[in-house]
Amino acid sequence: MPSPQELIYWIDAQQAQQGPEPFAALLQRAAAGQVGLSTPVWWNGQDGWVALGEIEGVTLPLPAQGVQRAAAGGAGAVASAPREATPRNASAALMSGMADQELDDEFMALVARSWELYKETEFATSIDEAMLGGVITAMVDCGFVLIDLTTATLGIAGGSHQLRFEEPTTHARVAVSLDHLTPDPATAKVLGHRAAAIIGYGERVPNFNQVGQAVRQEVQSSFIASPEPGTVTFDADMSSGYVYAQIDLLLELERYVDAQLAVDHELLRRHLASVVYALQTFVETRFGR
Repeated sequence: MPSPQELIYWIDAQQAQQGPEPFAALLQRAAAGQVGLSTPVWWNGQDGWVALGEIEGVTLPLPAQGVQRAAAGGAGAVASAPREATPRNASAALMSGMADQELDDEFMALVARSWELYKETEFATSIDEAMLGGVITAMVDCGFVLIDLTTATLGIAGGSHQLRFEEPTTHARVAVSLDHLTPDPATAKVLGHRAAAIIGYGERVPNFNQVGQAVRQEVQSSFIASPEPGTVTFDADMSSGYVYAQIDLLLELERYVDAQLAVDHELLRRHLASVVYALQTFVETRFGR
C-alpha cells in the first residue's frame, strides 16, 4: 500500500490522466465520492495500473461509482502510464516527473524573464539616446544651431557623444560631450544610469593669436589626467579662433529621462542654462568681449 505522501496518478471518468497528488488526498476524493473503487491508479515503482479498490489496506467505506474503463476501447484496455513509468525516448526521459502544465509554466517563466532582461538592456540604450535628443531639443528650441555631432557606441549599450552648437547672432559656441558610464543593466541597477559630461562655452576674442598661444601653453603646462567634477579649464581652438571655458560634471540620466523615456526638457534646459551662464562669465571675465 502506498504511503499517505506517495504521489499518485489516476484516470478520471473522462479517461484523462490526473495527478500526481498524495495518496491521502486521493483517498479524500474517494471518501467524497469524486472517484470510485474501480478508478485506475499508478505510482512510481508500481508495475502497472491497478484499481483503487484492489490496493491492500484501503479500508475506507468508499462509495461504489460504477466501473470506470481504463480506456475508451473497453474494460480490458490499459491506460498509458505517466512519463516516469517507461520513458519512450530521451526526450520523454528529460521531461519525466513533470506534468504538461508544469512544463508550460516553466517555459513561460523563462520567456517572461528573458523579456525583462532584454527590456533592461534596451532601456540602457534608449535612455542614452533620449538624453542626447533632450540636449539637442533644449539648445535648438532656444535658437542655437547644431553645427557638429559625433557619436560612437561603447560596450553593449550607450555611447559617447560630442555636440557643438552656435548662437547665430553672436557666434558664441557651446560644446557638449556625453559619455554613458553605466551602459550595462547590472551596473546601472546598482549605480543608476550615469554620464560624464564636459560642457564648454566659447567665443572669438580680440588678439586671438596672442591669447590662443598663451592658453595652449597654459593647458600643456597644467595637464590634468582626470579632472574632478566642477573643475573649470580653458582651451583654445587654433583652427576656428575660439577660446573656451569648460567644466567636467557627472550627471544622473534618470533625473532627466523617466522609465517611459519621457524627457524633462525644462529641468534639462535650466541646468544647461546655468552652466552656460557660469562659463560665459569665466570667458568674459578673463578675456573680455
